[in-house]
Amino acid sequence: MGPTVPYLAAAAAATIAGAAHRRRAAEITKPLPLLVLAVHSARGARRRGGVDNALLAGALAFSAAGDRAMLLEEFTDEPSAKDRRLQIGASLFACAQLCLTGIMWRRGARPRRAGLVLRTAILAESATVMALRRPRLLPVLGGYGNTLALMSSTAGAAERPQPRLRTGGWLFLASDLTIINRRHLIGDKRLAAVAEAWVLASYFAAQWLLVTSLSESDG
Repeated sequence: MGPTVPYLAAAAAATIAGAAHRRRAAEITKPLPLLVLAVHSARGARRRGGVDNALLAGALAFSAAGDRAMLLEEFTDEPSAKDRRLQIGASLFACAQLCLTGIMWRRGARPRRAGLVLRTAILAESATVMALRRPRLLPVLGGYGNTLALMSSTAGAAERPQPRLRTGGWLFLASDLTIINRRHLIGDKRLAAVAEAWVLASYFAAQWLLVTSLSESDG
């Protein structure tokens, strides 16, 4: 059996647990999708070069650690601890984005100025929300936003058109954009649960599209 069914099952379980705001269930299920991706990636390691393998492993490891930091941030009420964990999560995901960008760069993809400007402009909305609600976090989150915009625009500029990469880059951006808006602009619990379901579903879809595209391509 290939990784598709296990990944879909793991991602669905993690999405439901997160949207229901069940801490124990989220702690159990959230690591599972990336674990499935890591196993899938490892099976194809011999087809890729050592640098690509290291970058892909880095992207998965930093993402898994970032997931843990964001989970802790989600279930923390103390403001300073919440801010600290959000900063850690953003820093870890910035490293993951740079790893993904590095693989694509090695394979000839170069971000186009128009694509980078467009994505940066879209992320400016969440940066504005952060500037108004949690301004001291803006330097770290702004830096992460730049790495996300770079990864997403690079994914859309491969030498050979790769729709899965392009879609994955956009979904990652859409997921992160929704995180900030959900946590600071949505007060209704039902709407917040729907938004969190979208955050997780789009995030796991993005990871699948990006990692499988890069792990199945020749390095």
